[in-house]
Amino acid sequence: MRVVILCLSLCLAFHGGNGQFLNALANLFRPVANIFGGGGRFTDDGTQRPKADGVEELFPSDCGRNVDSGTGKLCFPDGILCRDRVTRGGVQRFGGHNYWFSWQDNDPSVRNAKWDWFNARNYCRKRCMDLVSFETQQEYDWVKGFINGNVPYFWTSGRLCDFDGCDRPDFFPKNINGWFWSANQARLSPTNSSSAFHDWSFTGGFRPPRRQPDNREQLQQGGDSESCLAVLNNFYGDNIKWHDVACHHEKPIICEDVEGHLAFARQTFPNIRIP
Repeated sequence: MRVVILCLSLCLAFHGGNGQFLNALANLFRPVANIFGGGGRFTDDGTQRPKADGVEELFPSDCGRNVDSGTGKLCFPDGILCRDRVTRGGVQRFGGHNYWFSWQDNDPSVRNAKWDWFNARNYCRKRCMDLVSFETQQEYDWVKGFINGNVPYFWTSGRLCDFDGCDRPDFFPKNINGWFWSANQARLSPTNSSSAFHDWSFTGGFRPPRRQPDNREQLQQGGDSESCLAVLNNFYGDNIKWHDVACHHEKPIICEDVEGHLAFARQTFPNIRIP
């Protein structure tokens, strides 16, 4: 998957109908309220400028979402962390891209860590990566080879377009046509397709069971919308399958190289050799 984008640009210039879609997706880098449905509670004033200090933090103190205060800041790539991403434990390669599996890291504190969806994306972004996106069966099958009984679930970059600007008719019904990979703004196949690639589960927590995505936490429990896509490992006796999950839940992660982030970091930090 080599989609060259610069997700760090806060002003995307596109034309026609797709421009409307991508302008809506640009909201992911504006107020965090758009992602978490928090109304005025969340603010996003943005990281002031890119830097390369190489500070290793599970939950960055200069950006990311603070779960106590409810505020969030966009993480720019860190030149040193981008450079060092290829030498840490848990890095694998497929299709010319680096993938990092958090549960394979050499550091136990990282290996056992879990992130909510927003902080997970920011952790990856500081390393010129983003949460994994599955656009081909081959990529997905390769990743599944690293999933064992000790990995109950993990986040992907999959996101439901249910925030401001997601009102195009072809996004409806949202549970079928409203999903996209936030790492590269590529739309997912309709969730009810019998021919296009996807791996939504046929079951979940509802009784009687409903196919995924089912938005159970909101519909049955009165909680948050299940607007983020996680891969669950036989959680409902369904093998390794896709499930919609509320974004505040914490899970291990897979980060994947993003060409746009790498290009940005190489241009911003010309004195750092970023592979």
